[in-house]
Amino acid sequence: MKAEIPPTAAPVNLAAALSGLLARLAGVLERENADLRGNDLSRFAEHARQKDLLHLDIARLAHSIKDDAGHDQTVARQELERVKGLLAENARLLDVHLGATREFAGYVEDAIRNSASDGTYTRDGLAGRRDGGGW
Repeated sequence: MKAEIPPTAAPVNLAAALSGLLARLAGVLERENADLRGNDLSRFAEHARQKDLLHLDIARLAHSIKDDAGHDQTVARQELERVKGLLAENARLLDVHLGATREFAGYVEDAIRNSASDGTYTRDGLAGRRDGGGW
């Protein structure tokens, strides 16, 4: 008598799985965008970690979804369009913050450069002692 093979798990609706992942990514992007609009960078690393993990999950699933022609992919496509819009806003907001960081770094660089060349000190020591005295 042959051993019975247990039935496999129910087939996975890949489009629904993708839609779920995209909805989770949309939630992360909405929270991050709200934080960026409010200049709250306290959860920046956590948002980046969540986006990285979701990107990996989506990439894995994307390789399988091409073979999922039997399921309606309308919801997944709608969710993808929503995520595209959120990603565009996220990129714009991140660019604003990056520009502000660059501008601030420029101010700090200028301040350091100006303080190093204000004439108080020279390679030979105090500016007033360069000519051999004068005090």
